[in-house]
Amino acid sequence: MQENIFAVDDNEMSLKLVTGILRQKGFNVSTASNGAEALQDIKNANPNLVILDVMMPDMDGYELCRRLRERPDTAHLPILILTGLNEINERLKAFEAGADDFIPKPFQAEELLARIRVALRRSSQQPKITIENQAKVIAVFSLRGGIGVSTLATNLALGLTQVWSYPVIMADVALENGISVLMLDIPLRYSWSNLAPMQPSEIDTEVVSKLLLRHDSGLRVLAAPRRPQEAELLSGEHVRHTLQALRKQGEYLLLDLPHNFNETTLAALDEADQILLLLSPELAAVHCANVALQIFDQIGYSREKVKLVLNWVYKGKGLPRAEIEKTLKQKIEFILPNAGDALASALTLGKPPVYDKPDSPLGALFEDLAYSLSKEHHQQVPPKPFPKGFVRVQERGNVKRK
Repeated sequence: MQENIFAVDDNEMSLKLVTGILRQKGFNVSTASNGAEALQDIKNANPNLVILDVMMPDMDGYELCRRLRERPDTAHLPILILTGLNEINERLKAFEAGADDFIPKPFQAEELLARIRVALRRSSQQPKITIENQAKVIAVFSLRGGIGVSTLATNLALGLTQVWSYPVIMADVALENGISVLMLDIPLRYSWSNLAPMQPSEIDTEVVSKLLLRHDSGLRVLAAPRRPQEAELLSGEHVRHTLQALRKQGEYLLLDLPHNFNETTLAALDEADQILLLLSPELAAVHCANVALQIFDQIGYSREKVKLVLNWVYKGKGLPRAEIEKTLKQKIEFILPNAGDALASALTLGKPPVYDKPDSPLGALFEDLAYSLSKEHHQQVPPKPFPKGFVRVQERGNVKRK
């Protein structure tokens, strides 16, 4: 079957170049010379993929991309943005507009074709949904910002995907400033904001499944809204009904939470089977963890529901573990060592270490931690053939024996 490509560029020579490359490889190509024309003609073109130039009069490629994402008939389409501006700021603009990929000019024909094939393949992959399943819900939380909540949630979600090959979902509940799609380098096509116009009671598995973004690992993600003001339209009931629907679609549901106790955060914490309370070895973080534990006690969470995770974010000394445990009256279950430049590089490139380098010390640590938090019956009866992640955990000697 020949795919239909819709290309938009006000530069006639550039449009002819792209069109010629695509038609030589058997693609059907339709074109438009500006944003208004594209919005009018795209429905009749019925494309499988859209290519947009950035520098166009009246409406640039970023604005056109945003408008296409807002239309139900084009929201799902893969969109590639071409531009002569190869700056980080421009890449972020393309990403925030909802583009699947960013291709700087000048480009080689082979590069353009390869990016198109990847985008088409991703778009055609439909995730399998396990209806009426009950996922284990793991929430990662801290009242102290900047100590790695999103890093831990993202790597755990990927680790569980690799260890078990079962459906895993991550919900970015940091609705005002979530960065899950940036950390995973996936395009922001849909988000929580698509649920805001609905009544919470209307949210079900079918509705939510259509909003999940897919990572190459198989992990599916419900992303935070593009703009902070969109988060204000979501209530605690929106979050509660959404997470209950997501719980039926996989074996594990990871929640990346904000650093507060507002209505939507509490709704997410209520749905969690396990809360990983993250802290670092310094006074402010220990104080925030202590406040969080006191609030958990007040609202009726058992201490067994909460596991302390110490992230050693400093290269030097911090507060002693024993002193922290004495202050919090609870033992620390896991310690994440200082990762230094390796983690910073992974964050910059959108390549979480557990996925990009699972055999590295940092990748192995997250994978082993994911295994330790997984369902007991998965550990007792692992799937066969053994997934690659499970084999790695087994080879490191961390698999539980019957």
